[in-house]
Amino acid sequence: MAQTINRQRRQFLRNSALLGLGFTLAGTVPPFIARAAATRIRIAVNPGLENATLTALMNQQEYFKQFDADVQIVEAHGTAGPFEAITQGAADLCMTSGYNGLLTQIAQGARVSIVGAGMKKSALTVYTKNNNITTLHHLNGKTVAVGPPMGLLHVLMLELLKEKGIDASQVNFVNKGSNNACYQAVVKGEADACCASISHLNNRDGLTVISEGNMWQSLPKYTFQTAYASDAALRDKHEGMVAVMAAYGALYNYLMSPAAHDAFFEARRRAAKKFNEASAQAVWNFIQEQRPYSSDLSLTESDIDYQQQIYIDLGSIRQKLPFSAVADMSVARAAAKRLVT
Repeated sequence: MAQTINRQRRQFLRNSALLGLGFTLAGTVPPFIARAAATRIRIAVNPGLENATLTALMNQQEYFKQFDADVQIVEAHGTAGPFEAITQGAADLCMTSGYNGLLTQIAQGARVSIVGAGMKKSALTVYTKNNNITTLHHLNGKTVAVGPPMGLLHVLMLELLKEKGIDASQVNFVNKGSNNACYQAVVKGEADACCASISHLNNRDGLTVISEGNMWQSLPKYTFQTAYASDAALRDKHEGMVAVMAAYGALYNYLMSPAAHDAFFEARRRAAKKFNEASAQAVWNFIQEQRPYSSDLSLTESDIDYQQQIYIDLGSIRQKLPFSAVADMSVARAAAKRLVT
């Protein structure tokens, strides 16, 4: 009895410590085979709708079980939440993150490495309600809603305008907070345009997509979601991470096939506080038409170089680091092999 009480107390204290850091433990996926705790992979997940849908679908299809992966899901709120969970020792790995401060943090000494890719194509576009704005050039002198300065939406808009030869200093960027809040700012007339999720494509709010505003087409080299892990996990939990990444690889391949239709909608209904059929259909259409997820889980040296150059140009990174100092694709390669065997 005393041992049981002590175990329960230790677990309570551990969970309390995580809550103190701003993290919450989601419904923990139980281990399928008893193992030492050191082999369990703690996956940091931002609980936004898209990631919550992936987690629900992963559980429905039992890919963790299929690949004998021993995991614990750690919900980490905020854009940088998963990164902070990893660097503060609350998690080992994040598989689907759009956190664009990652390379800067690594350059500053964070003991984290990019280990692969989730969604490679950017699921964002540029919307407007102004009939006089039909091309990106028409944004000169206009107000464009993005998130925080140098956040993902802002950076991608800067890069997009640069690629099109447009002077970004002539555009008035405003911080409207979240992706959805930026979209709503245009609906309410608080901004002329915004960068926001493709999940709004089927909305009937009178907004249209600006020509050349589809990020996956105009910025095809930009990796939308990277996977990253602590260097300690790469060193000490390699095999466990291979199983986890193989499970996600199977999930991505399934999700990009028509066979996943019913399961995807079921997962999204479970994940959403209020299910939106039009939004779900827009996301499903994008996944089927663009096949945005990485089929081999890996990133190349040129992929990383492209990302680094963006942040060098913006001044947040001083110089380009060698691929080996930023990324380690050994787990991704091993996981990809498991997918074909």
